[in-house]
Amino acid sequence: MSRRWVFLSAAVLAAPLARAAELPRSGTDSYSTTYVTAAFVTMKLGERTVTTYDSSGITRNESGGPMFNNMGTRCLGMREVVGGEALNRGSCIDSDADGDQIFSTYEAKGAKGTHVFVGGTGKYAGMSGTADYTSQSVKSPDGRGMTLVIHQSNWKLSP
Repeated sequence: MSRRWVFLSAAVLAAPLARAAELPRSGTDSYSTTYVTAAFVTMKLGERTVTTYDSSGITRNESGGPMFNNMGTRCLGMREVVGGEALNRGSCIDSDADGDQIFSTYEAKGAKGTHVFVGGTGKYAGMSGTADYTSQSVKSPDGRGMTLVIHQSNWKLSP
């Protein structure tokens, strides 16, 4: 029974290491995220409009690679419009099927912006890099905010 326990323990411990070993240590990837805004609050202050929002979506790697593929995404952010110019800022968490996560912040002026990877858990621990992106609003049948965001990333995982 003791040998069986050792074998089972080794198999359980080796599985996450095998998955982590499949990821390259750095790369460039194109990926898209489709967001739906679940909640928002807008405040008007003279010529200034501030909206806080909570958006969730699904991220897919354009080539089917392992990074940024089939991940659930949630972002909390703030959009400020002054004199017709919009500035978006916020933070996101992307989670994969194993529950490992990537953390990022973002900032955009108009439709163009940049995510900055600030870390992660599990196989994404020590993640850094950036993803430049372009966003496009999509008309929703029920009036909720929907956005398609196309990213071009450069990233690395610390050893």
